[in-house]
Amino acid sequence: MFGRKAAEKLDDAAAALHRIGGGTGDAIANKVIAPIRRRVDTDCTRCSRGKCKEHN
Repeated sequence: MFGRKAAEKLDDAAAALHRIGGGTGDAIANKVIAPIRRRVDTDCTRCSRGKCKEHN
């Protein structure tokens, strides 16, 4: 349904929420972004770009 570019945008938005909001940002990302991101059949795009702090 969604492609790599959508996955990049969603991953970057979730990372920004985490940086800015901490625990509250994580809660927002989990409620809003996670359900959409689960529909994308692409691995973490931040990992492939060397920007992921969660998986690396």
